[in-house]
Amino acid sequence: MTTRMPMSRAEAAGLLGVDPSADPDTVRHAWRMWARVAHPDVGGDPRHFARLDDARRVLMEPLPDAPSGEWAPRPRQPLRDVLRRPRRPVGLAVIAMLTLLLGTLPGSLPGPVSMGELAVMSTPAAVLAALTAAWTARQVLSAEADRGHRITVLALVWLPLATLLVAVSSLTGTSMLPVLPILALPLVAAVASLDPGAGLWRPIGLRGQEP
Repeated sequence: MTTRMPMSRAEAAGLLGVDPSADPDTVRHAWRMWARVAHPDVGGDPRHFARLDDARRVLMEPLPDAPSGEWAPRPRQPLRDVLRRPRRPVGLAVIAMLTLLLGTLPGSLPGPVSMGELAVMSTPAAVLAALTAAWTARQVLSAEADRGHRITVLALVWLPLATLLVAVSSLTGTSMLPVLPILALPLVAAVASLDPGAGLWRPIGLRGQEP
């Protein structure tokens, strides 16, 4: 019989996709959200669901340094306090320009363009837009930034870039607007890569043990 090691707050937070100092309401909300897709009654893995339940119990306990057992979440720093000058501004400018250049690809197709062709021709620009947003977040955020800061910067960079892509494609004769959801898919993947802990991609177990 395998002995289960105690779960740390960091591991529990990773499983539920919240900050280790999240307040009880946030923990309960995250647990309910993932229970909808991970519960055995809806086809989830029972061992994975048990791990999520363990994570909820760990995070619902008061922080060790909280006085008199009271909850003492760590205050989040304002976004402006974790921003810094990008280390490679020229590189960021080049990759942004290359992204916009890829936005002209749909307009290079002769004649009427089908939805399938438009989707295929828009994919490189969509992927590069998400990569540009992710790289920008790494460049302009300090080590003190949390996942919320990173997701915020991702969105703030991606939104104007996607808007410019639609504008550039429209100017070249074939607008990307009909396939805008496809432009957003790489961004969703980038956001998920920052917060994979809830086991959305695969069941999660303890290191050194079977999941």
